Amino acid sequence: MKRVLVLANNPAQASFRLRIAALAPLLAERGFEWEICIRPKGWLAGSELRRILRNAGTYHAVLLQRRFLDPLDAGVLHRHARKIFYDIDDALMFHNRQVGRISRWRTGRRFRATARILDHVVAGNEYLAQIFRDQGRRVSIIPTMLDAGRYQIKTHGPTPTPRLVWIGSHSTIPYVRQFLPAFDEAAKTVPGLRLLTIADATVQSATLPVEHEPWSEQTEAAALCRGDIGIAPTPADEWTLGKCGFKILQYMAAGLPIIASPVGANAQIVRDGMTGFLPKDAMAWPAAITRLAGDAELRGRMGRAAREDVQASYSLARAADDWANLLAE
Repeated sequence: MKRVLVLANNPAQASFRLRIAALAPLLAERGFEWEICIRPKGWLAGSELRRILRNAGTYHAVLLQRRFLDPLDAGVLHRHARKIFYDIDDALMFHNRQVGRISRWRTGRRFRATARILDHVVAGNEYLAQIFRDQGRRVSIIPTMLDAGRYQIKTHGPTPTPRLVWIGSHSTIPYVRQFLPAFDEAAKTVPGLRLLTIADATVQSATLPVEHEPWSEQTEAAALCRGDIGIAPTPADEWTLGKCGFKILQYMAAGLPIIASPVGANAQIVRDGMTGFLPKDAMAWPAAITRLAGDAELRGRMGRAAREDVQASYSLARAADDWANLLAE
């Protein structure tokens, strides 16, 4: 069994659960053991982290998951590690663009210091991959994947209350608010249309009835089947281009057709006209909603194709195989 030291920030993050914790048992079957170390905290955090980094040579490889290192720490890791991997599924190098100049400078400094020491980057989509290629790094793309078997499959049929369903969090609910006028416009031509949000926050609309179910890992799979059409409204900016479309994969696993903005990974995951629609802007959303809401047969056909796609191309077993191949090099 080859040991891999995983340095992560927060075990509660969805990225950690989906890209690290979910793969751990499958990688153990393939001969690689994740040994997970969460970022030390407190006034002795710096010295504790450097102690861990100096011990990196006792592992087959080190995996940095969604974290950038200060130049000093990056140098320590580079001197001691046999091989350094980096896993990323968000455009973290741009996350602080809305804060002060000092924070932006610090993020950029850490990003460049970390990129210089990496042997191999595993990115969640092509946009993130290109950022690291521009830094001269070797890159593979492994999307965030899932276990489709834990999702119930929607049975589509005529309904007087077709539901758009959106799953997310308080950090991405503003995207739904931006598209509410498009949903309200669709509601004028689709009697009974409503929106179901599955998250830790929701929205209010003057026209469209909104139902809300608090998100939990235990109930999310069943809750998705209350919806009829999975939606992923996404504005285009340097942060959203780094998103890896996991909510879309969840809709697909549940057998739902998708309407998504053609931003970042969305356009690679959704097959326009086959598993859903990719309206080019908010003005094109009402027509896509109207078409799917009024055609249960089309929803069923697209939902089945989406389920087949996620099973064939986005399974945890496939991600584990890809990781095992990289680690074995």
